[in-house]
Amino acid sequence: MKKAIYMLVFVLLSIGAHAGLFDRIKSEIKLKEEEKPIFENVTLYIDGKEVQEKVLPGEYTLYLFELDYPNDLYKKMDFLRDFSEFLDYTKKNNKKYSVLLTKEMFSDFIEIESGNTLKSEAVIKEPASSLTYEQTELLKNLSREIKVKEYMDTDQEKLNRQIYVLYRILEKKGYIESNVYTELDKENLIEELNESRKRLVDRYKVTPVEYFYKEDYKDIDLKDFSDEVMYKFEKDIALSTKIEDQALFPDISLTLYITNFDSRVIEELAQKQIKLKRRILLLDNRLYHGYTYNEENTVIFMNGKQPLYYFPDYQIDIKLIKTDVKKLRNYDMKYNINDFLY
Repeated sequence: MKKAIYMLVFVLLSIGAHAGLFDRIKSEIKLKEEEKPIFENVTLYIDGKEVQEKVLPGEYTLYLFELDYPNDLYKKMDFLRDFSEFLDYTKKNNKKYSVLLTKEMFSDFIEIESGNTLKSEAVIKEPASSLTYEQTELLKNLSREIKVKEYMDTDQEKLNRQIYVLYRILEKKGYIESNVYTELDKENLIEELNESRKRLVDRYKVTPVEYFYKEDYKDIDLKDFSDEVMYKFEKDIALSTKIEDQALFPDISLTLYITNFDSRVIEELAQKQIKLKRRILLLDNRLYHGYTYNEENTVIFMNGKQPLYYFPDYQIDIKLIKTDVKKLRNYDMKYNINDFLY
C-alpha cells in the first residue's frame, strides 16, 4: 500500500514538474511573440529637406565600405586630400556612408587629431643631425628627385632633403635645392602641415559618415573561455559577473568589425550561450548572415551562408565593399548601418 502511495506521489510530482516546464516554455514563446521590433524611424534628406521614414518589414541591404589605404607616404597624402574632399561632399549633400577603418588608417587619424605628424613622417620631424643611417637612407629615397651636391654627406644635405619632402607634402612651390635651410624653417613647415590637417579632423567629426574599426580574430585575446574574455551562460547562470572589468577588445570608441571569427564562438552567440563585451559587433564568419540581440549587445553576422534574423520580418544584411576613396561617391547611399542597428 505504501509503495502504491509513493508511486502516486511520484507521478503527481512529475506531472507538476512537467506542467511547470510546459508553462515556462509557453510563457517564453508568448514573450517572443509579443516582442515588438525595435526599429525606429530613419532620418533621410530629400531635396535638402529632412524626412522621417518608417522602417517597414522587408529586406534591407546596408553597405560597409573598406577603403584602399596606401603605405607610400606621398600616396597617403593624396588619400587624405581625397578623403577630406569626400567628407566635404557628404556634409554638403547630407550623404550617409559607413566606412571601415583599418588599423593603420585609424592610427594615422589619431595622430592627426592629436596634432602630431604621422609615424611614417618621423624621418622629417627628427633633427637632421640625429638621423640614423636607416633614416637617412629612407629620406634619400623620399627625396631621390634632388641631388643636393653642394652639401653632400652633411647634416645640411639631410635638412634640405627634409625640407623638400615637406614642400612636396604641402604642395608648395619655391623649393631651392642650394638654399641653406634651417631647423626653424622646418618647424614652421611642420606647423603649417599640422594646421592644414586640423581641417580634416573637423570634417571627420561632423559629417554624416559613421566609422567602424577592423580587427582580425587572431589578433584579439579571445582564444579561450576564461572569465576575462566573455560571459558564458549555462543553465541561466552567468559564470562571470565582472563584465565591466574585462578587457576583451581594443579600447576604442568605434564599433568593431572582426574578420575570420571563430565558428565555435559564432554558434554559441547564435544560441545565446555567451555574451561578448561590446554594444555592437560586426562579425565576419562562414556560418550566418543577419543579426541578433545578445542582452545589451547587437551582434551582426556577415558573409555567412545561413540567414539568421532576430525579427524574421525584418531581413537586414550588411555587405562589405572594398573600393577606392575616389569611387565612394559612385555609391549613392540612402541608409547607414546605425539607422537600423545601434
